[in-house]
Amino acid sequence: MTSEDVQDYCDWCYGPLTDHSRTRSRWLGLSIEDAWACAECLQAGRYRVPPDPWIGPPEEWLARDQYILSADDRLAVANALNEVLHGPGAVDDREFHARLGVSRASALQTHRHIGADGLS
Repeated sequence: MTSEDVQDYCDWCYGPLTDHSRTRSRWLGLSIEDAWACAECLQAGRYRVPPDPWIGPPEEWLARDQYILSADDRLAVANALNEVLHGPGAVDDREFHARLGVSRASALQTHRHIGADGLS
């Protein structure tokens, strides 16, 4: 495969990749190891163990200790962000960064990423 080619299969089960699974693989850093996981292998956590073609020691595998939020985890975080952003006790813009450690814009972006659209 040349560098211009886009990989279209999972390195664990050889199943097809989707745009979403490529994005998630990139977000996890798998692309750094030139590895890509399909939605099923991502959901099952198979990416935490190096795929067969990987030649380094297992303890050096980049993604082995990644914690991936479950759908319930993402829902809880999205709901909490929704409350501090939009709820009756929403944090005021002047205090937002001091209280949460990130800007309101960053929190809104995170909410969009893991909110209802990010749960599928």
